[in-house]
Amino acid sequence: MFRFFLGALVATLIGGSASAATEINVLYGLPWLFKETHETIAREFMAENPGIKVNLLAPAKSYEEVVTAVLRGAVAGSVPDVAFCGTNLMGVVVDRALAQPLDQFINDEKDWAKQGYIPGMLATSQVDGKQYGMPFALSTPIAYYNIDIVKRAGGDPDNLPKTWDDVLALSEKINKLGGDTKSMFIHWQTTGNYLWQALLFTNGGKLLTEDKKKAAFNSPEGMRALTALHDFSARAKMPNYTREQGRQDFTAGMLGMQFSSSAELTLVTKQIGSKFELRTAPFPTPRLDTKIVSGGATAMLFTKDKDKQKAAWAYMKYLSGARAQTIMARLTGYIPSNQIAIDTPAMLGDYYAKAPNARTSLQQLPRATAWVGFPGDNSVKIIDVITDNLESVVALRAAPKDAMVRMEAEVNALLPK
Repeated sequence: MFRFFLGALVATLIGGSASAATEINVLYGLPWLFKETHETIAREFMAENPGIKVNLLAPAKSYEEVVTAVLRGAVAGSVPDVAFCGTNLMGVVVDRALAQPLDQFINDEKDWAKQGYIPGMLATSQVDGKQYGMPFALSTPIAYYNIDIVKRAGGDPDNLPKTWDDVLALSEKINKLGGDTKSMFIHWQTTGNYLWQALLFTNGGKLLTEDKKKAAFNSPEGMRALTALHDFSARAKMPNYTREQGRQDFTAGMLGMQFSSSAELTLVTKQIGSKFELRTAPFPTPRLDTKIVSGGATAMLFTKDKDKQKAAWAYMKYLSGARAQTIMARLTGYIPSNQIAIDTPAMLGDYYAKAPNARTSLQQLPRATAWVGFPGDNSVKIIDVITDNLESVVALRAAPKDAMVRMEAEVNALLPK
């Protein structure tokens, strides 16, 4: 009988402790990149903070789906406490007064300057000068090369393409190899028109006018970017693949070159294994001083409950802290946003010293510029409109000039008047 009551008492105490924990619901996207990362970080955070339970919701497929889920949740009363939004889509939830600013939480931190958060990275998660997110995972576009194919085609592995003209020239050599070998693929369908912005910005173009009321990409610079995409299909014989098909062919050793986000580096490296030598290089650009897009996931606070806010803020700080950023960078290919993680040998210092492929994205940071989002209620729809028009060029159904005129008109029609 004593044992029964003792067991009941222990169970009650455990149950009481569990019920006393503050639970926060967290939504993230891109599980094919982030699942292991988020599960590992959440598990370690809860071990260090037993008073907080992190409930990872079923992940969304893309950043657009994350924002859509938040907007639907606002109507249904089921907004997640924390959500990882694409930095290009932060304005969508800020404009609707759904996201909570973080400035006061930061001001209340006594040792904020000592925690390693990089000011430039924090700036990527600001809207109109206010801090609305904690940067979690940022990337830049990079080039991936199958060095075995490059050598077979007569290319120089120590002098990889620096411009798109160089890429086209190497593509012609690779295509002469025949068989199942293909020259290149650029992940132009990446969420948020990420690679389109990379082509546009490295050519010196702009996405929107300064007042964000009109599209600004119908310009000589924009035409060069769209013509490059056309030439990848017409001259380099780039297949009209999905992103997944392109990645599969590259990691299987059938593609000579892949141009994608650095976020995929760890995944791609694992899938390649020992099949061939992989090298990364900076994203091709007409000039070395042009800007290159940088963006990714930022943790945003949505709950208005004070207890949940306190717990969520502890988790958000941890996510951008040295330990979590070490986990994130090693398991993906994203750039860390914490200087302590970068500088500490046991965290990422030794890792980057021994991983030249991972250093490529870091080296592009001085040229980084923001991943641009669209204002207004049609932000996500505009992204789809641009993707559809890009596809017409890649599929060679539309000439670049015709697609540009149509894309400009369709985007302008959806922007706030």
